[in-house]
Amino acid sequence: MEPSGEAGGHAEPPRGRSGRRWTVSALLVVGLLSVLTGLAALAVAAAVLDRDWAAATWSALVTLFLGGAVGFLLLVGRRGSGAAAAPVAAPDGSAGAVRFGYSTAAYGWFTLLLAVCAVFLFATALGAGVVLGVVLFAGTAVTGWYLLVMLRHAPGGLLLSPAGLAHRGLTSFYWLPWDAVRSVGTEALGTWALVVRADPSPRSVLRRHAGRFDTGELEYLPFLVIRSYWLAADREVVRQAVDFYLTHPERRGELATGEAVRRIAEGRLDS
Repeated sequence: MEPSGEAGGHAEPPRGRSGRRWTVSALLVVGLLSVLTGLAALAVAAAVLDRDWAAATWSALVTLFLGGAVGFLLLVGRRGSGAAAAPVAAPDGSAGAVRFGYSTAAYGWFTLLLAVCAVFLFATALGAGVVLGVVLFAGTAVTGWYLLVMLRHAPGGLLLSPAGLAHRGLTSFYWLPWDAVRSVGTEALGTWALVVRADPSPRSVLRRHAGRFDTGELEYLPFLVIRSYWLAADREVVRQAVDFYLTHPERRGELATGEAVRRIAEGRLDS
């Protein structure tokens, strides 16, 4: 592991934003996209009845993309299902760790969006002029490459170990030692996010597997930020677990054993 070279500054997450699950604008967007998805599905049916297979194919791609967007946006408003933490190996292989995994549904919807985008760009490029075709083929290559990088490093999640905590993102990895962490909370950064406030540390580790193509969570370095909709577990349970082991250093050894998983499952995070 190499120390992160980007821990010298950060964009402070804003505070005091609304904690409502859905805003009026978000509901309008989801409603509009749902209507468009229905219209696109009707266009598919009409094209099939007319035996216009080209139109049916295009309409099907549009339907899949719009439907994927609706599904993913619905995930953004969720709090988490209460999925259990699981014991795994620590990032450095020195001991065990506890992992709060990413949501399979979030992976599925996001993968669908990227895959449909890649197919749509490729199909459009085939019928485009030379210059536009080159641009669209490049877009197809970048989208496909990003999708492969994301799937190669799946599954993502938050890992808690006796030495520190790590976030395996879609295309990044960020590890912090416990002595660099100041506090943890859930904050509204456009959508709800788990924010681990930390100081720069020469022992922190940052890996960008896709260069600057990330989900925007790394802009808050040295803070560790995870959008809550990626996590399968309830964000409040995750926050309580991080806070418990932050304020109880004498208990961190449990993270290398099954005791931490049992403690989290039983809700014993306040003593």
